[in-house]
Amino acid sequence: MGMAASQARWLALTARKTNVEYEGQQVNQARTALAMKSANTFNELLALKVPTAPSSQDFTKLEYTYQDGNITETIEDMTALVNDPDGYNYLVTHCHYSDIYTGIQNMLVNPQVAMGDNGVKSYIDANLVTKTDDSYTVNGVPVTPYDSTNPEQAAAYDIVVANYPIIGRNKGSLMAFNGTNGVTFALREDLDDAAGELKIDLPTYYPQSNVPKYVGNSNITSLDVKDTTDKAAYDQICRDWPNTDFAKSNPAEIYKWTFQGEVRYACLSDLKKTYDSAPDKTKPTENQSNLMYYVAQDLSTKIENKERAIVDINAEGRIQSIKFENSSATYPVNTNTKTDTQAYEDAMNQYHYDMEVYEKRIADINAKTEKIQEEDRTLELRLRQLDTEQEALQTEMEAVQKVIQKNIESTFKTFES
Repeated sequence: MGMAASQARWLALTARKTNVEYEGQQVNQARTALAMKSANTFNELLALKVPTAPSSQDFTKLEYTYQDGNITETIEDMTALVNDPDGYNYLVTHCHYSDIYTGIQNMLVNPQVAMGDNGVKSYIDANLVTKTDDSYTVNGVPVTPYDSTNPEQAAAYDIVVANYPIIGRNKGSLMAFNGTNGVTFALREDLDDAAGELKIDLPTYYPQSNVPKYVGNSNITSLDVKDTTDKAAYDQICRDWPNTDFAKSNPAEIYKWTFQGEVRYACLSDLKKTYDSAPDKTKPTENQSNLMYYVAQDLSTKIENKERAIVDINAEGRIQSIKFENSSATYPVNTNTKTDTQAYEDAMNQYHYDMEVYEKRIADINAKTEKIQEEDRTLELRLRQLDTEQEALQTEMEAVQKVIQKNIESTFKTFES
């Protein structure tokens, strides 16, 4: 090999070896970065907290109860009294649950309130009803049997009977007269009760225009203030919601309907407000705003009291008996173990959810670790290839160096004497 060729080969091998060394440094840096990622992943794994299944014992407690007549009282809390002047040793909070008749306010979504001609029921003072022989007058106006051939009476009957079927079932005793609201109906037996010794206010029925007719598919009727159920519900709602339009409305402006066995009440202003809220007046029952309505029903209500008491506690730390300051009775106390099943089930559901999240995190970390290990194996293989290549280059460089050395020696020996 010539001197120039050998020198060129040496330079090429040197450049290649330098590149291999540089690439090896890059691979080592990449592996160092992977090692840091792996350490961070391991730290992330260590930071995970393994969810702990709840124990039913954590939701179980001793419950102290005593019987006061037919009421079961539960002792909720006791605070020790020190140097009480009357000798009581604890301030005791106790409670029981009782059904309390309550007015409830609700909002009805998509109420579909319809307005139109509707039958109305109202009452006339019995003193305004008179009976002479077989004839009646109401406030001086003659009352006659219903005449189906009379167009005005027939039209009024068709409207009223839709809301009050009772006048249809008693058509044979149906009477009519011209009242302040136009054609008005009454039943003969009700006229007798009003004009006779009973002096019961007279229930009358008449049609009225532009009043609530339906809520959804339920017929609306007016509040019957003489009906004990209606009156009790109306009075209770007014007591519980005194500042509402319902309570401020005249009873004659209160309407009711029945849905799935539940009697619901609403005032005329709320019904009209909902009816008028429809954006498309050609479709007045569609897309109405929510309707405020009320019901009255028994609700299980917590009744709680706090009183001083003399509490007798046994050697095991459990209450044996209790005597309150406002009673001369001493009540024996029962000890029960009570588990809050609902709270335990909620905690168990939370545990299952936390376990799913934990297992998902573990799976993600394992997948991340596997990916890092795969990348590291690839880099390690490449580093071995570079080591092998570097050794080959070193061997070849040594061979070229020997050739160059021989060329130098042979060239300089030519000029030796």
